[in-house]
Amino acid sequence: MEREPDFFLDTKLLEQENPDIPGHPVIFGPRFMAQKLYQLSPPEDLTLGLSLVRPANRFNDDALIRDEKLLTEKGYGSVRRVFVLVEDDLGIPAEFQRHMIAQSAGVEVETMAAGGADHMVMLSRPQELADLLVRIADNKCSE
Repeated sequence: MEREPDFFLDTKLLEQENPDIPGHPVIFGPRFMAQKLYQLSPPEDLTLGLSLVRPANRFNDDALIRDEKLLTEKGYGSVRRVFVLVEDDLGIPAEFQRHMIAQSAGVEVETMAAGGADHMVMLSRPQELADLLVRIADNKCSE
């Protein structure tokens, strides 16, 4: 599933300065954060996020991620998993979230409908997210 070339806007690919850490670090740019991650969050949360952003590695080349024994049905598959699909998330668009869900058999899906939740749902819709997480936990306890 490809993203348009300018999807990441002003995000920068950095040179890896530590030879002991594999990968290619990136740092999200302020335009990307404002337009794709915090577009519906309060402005003060974006300001705080911008002050806290740090480079992070993409894990595309990480051997651990490719280890087929890591996520077995007996281990990972035996745990109840719930994916919270956020319709207005522009950082991981709903279409890509659905693709991720399709790749994870047995995952339950809860949807935060369009109307105000961005990628940082814990900031843009904190009460709705908290209520949803309580409902998910209550459903497990009542089984």
